[in-house]
Amino acid sequence: MKAFSRSILFLVFAALTLFVAGCAPLQKYDVASDPAPRFAKAKSLEVATPILAMDEYQKIRTEYGNPNSKDDAEAKKYREVAGKALLDASLFGFETIDLTHNTTVGLNPVDKAAREDIQFKVGDRAHQAIKELLDHFSDTDAAKRALEPKWGDTKDRPLREAMEVRLDTRNAQLAKYKIIAGIVRATGSIPAVSYWLALVIIAVVVKGATMPLTLKMYKSQREMQKIQPLLKEIQAKYKDDRVKLNEVLMATYKEHKVNPFASCFPMLIQLPFLYLVYDMIRQYEFHFANGHFLWISPGLGGATHGTLGGNLAQFDLALLILYCASNYFTMRLTPPSDPQAAASQKQMSIMMTFVMFFMFMQYKWSSAFTLYWLILNIISTAQQYHYIYKPNKIKFSDAASLSGDGTATAPAPAFRDKPTAPRTNPSSGGVTKPSQSNLATPRPVSSGNTAGRPRAKGKGKKK
Repeated sequence: MKAFSRSILFLVFAALTLFVAGCAPLQKYDVASDPAPRFAKAKSLEVATPILAMDEYQKIRTEYGNPNSKDDAEAKKYREVAGKALLDASLFGFETIDLTHNTTVGLNPVDKAAREDIQFKVGDRAHQAIKELLDHFSDTDAAKRALEPKWGDTKDRPLREAMEVRLDTRNAQLAKYKIIAGIVRATGSIPAVSYWLALVIIAVVVKGATMPLTLKMYKSQREMQKIQPLLKEIQAKYKDDRVKLNEVLMATYKEHKVNPFASCFPMLIQLPFLYLVYDMIRQYEFHFANGHFLWISPGLGGATHGTLGGNLAQFDLALLILYCASNYFTMRLTPPSDPQAAASQKQMSIMMTFVMFFMFMQYKWSSAFTLYWLILNIISTAQQYHYIYKPNKIKFSDAASLSGDGTATAPAPAFRDKPTAPRTNPSSGGVTKPSQSNLATPRPVSSGNTAGRPRAKGKGKKK
C-alpha cells in the first residue's frame, strides 16, 4: 500500500511538472502599444549594469512574444517587437565581446577579472538571444537583418557566425578549451572520429580520476546490503522508540564498520567534474559543429528538420532517448535490499529519467554534451555490473543452489553411528546412561554445494 501511494505521488508530481512547463509559454501579458520607453530603459542600463540590460531585453522579448492581442495583425506587430529585443540584445553582446574596443589591458587584477566576467556572461546570453531569434522568430524583420552578410571584422558574415567567431577567439584563451582542442588535434581533427573520440577520452579520464571514490561507494553499498536483514529486525523491534532506534542503528553501523553516509560523499565529489566538462564542451561548442557521430551528420540532420542533429553542436532526439534509456538501466542495476526498496528504486529511476528527458528537451543541449553523459552512463553501468550486481547475483545463486526453493536450509542433525561409551559414575557405583551431550553436534552447513552430503563409509567407528 505504501509503495502504491508513492507511485501515485510520483505520477502527480510528474504531471504537475509537465503541466507547469507546458503552460508557462502560454502565459499572456498585457503590454503597452508603444515599446519605445522599454527599449530606452534597456539602452540606459548597458553602460553601468550590462547584466541588467540583458535582463530588460529578455523581459521585452517574453512579454511582447506572448501578448494579449486583439487580432493577428496586432500579434504580428508585437512579435516584431520581441524579435527586435532579441536583435538588440545580440548586438549589445556582440559589441561587448569585441576586445578591440573593450580591452582589459592596463586594468588592475580585480577590475580586469570583473570586466572579463561581464564579457563572458553578456557574450553567452547574446549568443542565446541570436539563436532564439533565428530559431523562433525567423519570420521577423529583425531575423532577416541578422542574416545579412554585413557583420564582423570583415563585414561579410551573418550576425550569428560573426558572433561565434568572436566568442571562439575569446574562449581559445581558456585552459579547458585548450585541453579539448589539444585532444581533437592529437586524434587528427577528423570530423567523423576526432570529436566524439575526444569526448570518450575525457569521460574515461574523469571516471579514472573518481574511481577510488566510486569503489568506496560501491563497497559501502555492498556492506549495507549485507546487514539489511539485521537493520530490519532492529527497526521492527524499536519502531515505537525513535531515540533508542537511532542509538542501536548507529551502534550496529559501528560494530559492522559501515558508514551509512559513505555513498553520498563520492557522488558529491563528482559534481564539480560534471560542471567542468559541461563548461569545457560549451566553450568548444562552435568547433563541435565540425564533428559527426554515426547518424549525426549533415545528411540526416538536414532531412529531419531538427529531430536528428546535423553535427555534434546541435540537439539530437535519438541520442537523448538512448541516454535516458542508459540512465534508467544504470539506476536499476543496483540490487535492492528488499521488495519495498525495489519498488521505490523503480519509481525513482523512472522519475529521474523523466526529469532528465524534460530538461534536455527544454534546453536543447548539444548532442556533444548528451553523448558525453551517455558515455559516462555506459562506463557506470559496466562498473556497477562488475562491482555490485555480479557479486550479489553470485551470492544469491549460491544460496539458491542449497535448496530447491531458492533458500539455503540446514540439513537435519547428523549423529555419530553409535553413541560414546557409557561413563562410570564413581559416586553412585554404577553406570550412567549416555546423555544428550554425549551425542555429536550437528554439522554446520557448508558454504559450497556439499551441504548435507552423506558421510563416507568407515567413519564414526569405535576404536
